[in-house]
Amino acid sequence: MRRGGYGWRVLGMMMENLNELRPRMMSVAYRMLGSVADAEDAVQDAYLRLHTADSVTSPEGFLIRTTTRRCIDQLRAAQRRRTYIGPWVPEPVDTTSGVDQGKLVDSLSQGFLLMLERLSPIERAAFLLRSVFDYEYSEIAEVLDKTEPAVRQIVSRAKSRLQQGIPRFETDTAKADRLAEQFMDACRAGDKALIESLVTDDVEVHSDGGGRVTAARVVIRGRNLTARFLAGVFHKKRRNCEMHAARVNGSLGVVFTLEGKVVQVVSFAIDGDIKAIYMTLNPEKLARWSATDIR
Repeated sequence: MRRGGYGWRVLGMMMENLNELRPRMMSVAYRMLGSVADAEDAVQDAYLRLHTADSVTSPEGFLIRTTTRRCIDQLRAAQRRRTYIGPWVPEPVDTTSGVDQGKLVDSLSQGFLLMLERLSPIERAAFLLRSVFDYEYSEIAEVLDKTEPAVRQIVSRAKSRLQQGIPRFETDTAKADRLAEQFMDACRAGDKALIESLVTDDVEVHSDGGGRVTAARVVIRGRNLTARFLAGVFHKKRRNCEMHAARVNGSLGVVFTLEGKVVQVVSFAIDGDIKAIYMTLNPEKLARWSATDIR
């Protein structure tokens, strides 16, 4: 085919249209896996298979089916949840520049992604495709190689398992920002009483070091323990760090840098007061900070 001819222009348009689907595929894969690198691998594999496939009538259908199945296979094979040292927190992504609103931003929070760990890989895929990405039951049935009634049952079962744990999100951003600022000031000052006044009774701290850096090996729960732990961490260990406000996975967060290097990313779940703190210290999970566009 002569370069610059009609055929090449058509091929170029097709490739451009396919690339427009990549952010959506990444959105699905990241929510399935909680890892940017693993999501990128799953999406790249789907695109490679598309380029070698014959008679594809729906590129989007092929990509979402292949991406989702690859994610399911990864979750089934993964040993990371059983062998990971300390609490596991989904890899944080920088959404400071903006993220879609509604269900997409809600389903991006680290608290929501952790909640999905309760589901089996098939349940997670069906729930996300239906409840977050609005795919029809018939489309999900094709993706999962199930009957439509079976998919409806899987989605219903997933919703039932998650019903008691679906987090609520802050609706007043300005109020949430003020609360987080007060909270971080209290932590840096080592003011345990003030920290206690800003968190809920059942507050949780998930500190993810992955065994590579010092971090709590268990989830810390309760107002008093949380205040003591955070006052010590931020007052003593992060005194020399610079702090930068950010939006982490669509939620309010703080980035700590030391000599220009990101050493910790923190995000908050707020329900009136601070209900959960997600602290990512694992260097592997910070390597791609600010470098990925997840919506």
